[in-house]
Amino acid sequence: MEQALPSRRFLGAVGVVVFATVVAGVWIGLRIGGGRVTLFLDDVLTPLAALVACALCFRARARHVGRMRLFWTLLGCAMASWTLAEVIWGYYALILDVKVPVPSWADVGYLSAIPLAVAALVVHPATRGSGTHKARSVFDGLVIATALMFLSWTLVLGPVWRSADLSTWTGVVTLAYPFGDVMIVFFIVLAIRGMTGRDRLSLWCLLGALLVMALSDSTYTYLTDVTSYTSAGLIDTGWVAAYLGIALAAFSSRPSGAVEPVAAEDSRPSLASLISPLLPVLLALSVATVQIRLGHHLDRAAWLMAFALIALVLVRQGLMVRELLAPSRDTRDGLMQRLTHAALGGAGGGEGPGSGYEPL
Repeated sequence: MEQALPSRRFLGAVGVVVFATVVAGVWIGLRIGGGRVTLFLDDVLTPLAALVACALCFRARARHVGRMRLFWTLLGCAMASWTLAEVIWGYYALILDVKVPVPSWADVGYLSAIPLAVAALVVHPATRGSGTHKARSVFDGLVIATALMFLSWTLVLGPVWRSADLSTWTGVVTLAYPFGDVMIVFFIVLAIRGMTGRDRLSLWCLLGALLVMALSDSTYTYLTDVTSYTSAGLIDTGWVAAYLGIALAAFSSRPSGAVEPVAAEDSRPSLASLISPLLPVLLALSVATVQIRLGHHLDRAAWLMAFALIALVLVRQGLMVRELLAPSRDTRDGLMQRLTHAALGGAGGGEGPGSGYEPL
């Protein structure tokens, strides 16, 4: 049974993560010791955080079996790729003392980690369908994907698409980051939607860390294309926090057996699973409202995604109402069993309470 309160070990680990992130943010933001010292701290702390997360992911892999073992294996490989990319970035900045080019060998590591992280989320039990409510699950996915694509297109992808030269590797790499971030956030919301009571604490830490990483990547893409990005910048704290968050998730993951039965109450969707698909929708509509209010015109692609999003939400809500009005199969089977038991007891059981018959 899952503990009601986090353990002291987990709270201590959270304290370490928060302390390290705050120290990194304050040091980089105030540039304590000058630019060179700050750059050294940034380019050493970031790969170190990624390396710790990588080691803890493979430690968690050894403690699990089945799909969770595969999940931590893929996530560990993604962390290894991120670690290598951070080391290469530091080599450019500290050893060669040059501005990191775009694209560079570091981008190979960063971009290779994205499909590994997505594959890890795909195999996680929280993103697996239960075989029921398949229609709404499909529309939930479509709603999430459309809302995220609208947000990314309006805030990042659209401006980058209009300014990037896709005939060059620089343009392709610049666009690859926000597309990868959309995929990661999409599976994050799906994982939240399918989350049950088991190992929920570890999964929340992981999903929060990946969300912070996606936001940092998108901000980096925006800064490099629209304005300018200089290392070390305060945005680098986001990657430190993301890597340490993944490390925290691996550290707090509970070992599992080969087969862990799921109770009926654990298989029911949580409140977060019902609300989470609507959060990207509300955020997307809020962004559209602000854009129009500020006098920014949405292009044809943005309007098409907005209307598609409204239509998908209406269909999704209709399917939800249908599910609420119609009893589930499990409920019908349980009701039939109780009726059958009552009928048999009343017809000839004879000894059950309230049967109306006295034993001879």
